[in-house]
Amino acid sequence: MTPSSSDEILVVGLGSENSGDDACGLEVARTLARTPLPGVQVAELAGDLTRLLDLWQGRALVIVVDAVRSSHPPGSIERLNLTNPGFERAARSLSTHGLSLWEAIGLSTTLGQMPERLVLYGISAARLETGDSLSAPVAAAIPETARQIVDEVTSRKRD
Repeated sequence: MTPSSSDEILVVGLGSENSGDDACGLEVARTLARTPLPGVQVAELAGDLTRLLDLWQGRALVIVVDAVRSSHPPGSIERLNLTNPGFERAARSLSTHGLSLWEAIGLSTTLGQMPERLVLYGISAARLETGDSLSAPVAAAIPETARQIVDEVTSRKRD
């Protein structure tokens, strides 16, 4: 899937449908897909994160939504600008995936396929076991995360 000129912004929800709170990125993407956002493409990605490289190449802004491991209470929303220098050290341990977002960023950087701006909305996970459902605090964070993303893409927030 390559971006069209009308889709400068990509919001991609990452996750695994049957692994508890790891589905939260997918749920945020589904919430956003029901919201008219001109110039914004919303996608879900479960599994192979190397597909991110094709999805985000040439984009002005990419927002990734995912469950994260964090010292914050479950359901806490963390926003990180991943194009800022030094983000990697602060964020490396957050990933819940085998091929981490950070490895996808490294590969994308090497191949010259990074978007202009890359932002992560991470929702602190409580449970990530196969067969688990979304925890109540993470489920409650989904609408707020979607609202924050809508605010960001409609205001073209910069940091």
